[in-house]
Amino acid sequence: MKTVGVAVLAIVGGLIAGLVLSEIIGMVGMLAFGTAVGFKFLPVCLAITCAVAAPLLYRRSRRRSRPQ
Repeated sequence: MKTVGVAVLAIVGGLIAGLVLSEIIGMVGMLAFGTAVGFKFLPVCLAITCAVAAPLLYRRSRRRSRPQ
């Protein structure tokens, strides 16, 4: 159940981080080139990437923290 919670938080965090990163790229592109620059599906791709990576990293960290 904790892994599901980690995945949900990763999706939300990845979506927010993707939106912020997309806006920063858009602003820098507008200042540097005078035209809109950006990635169309960056927030969605980052949310999916985080949703896959976070449970893997969470499971890996739990495995290392167990006493042997």
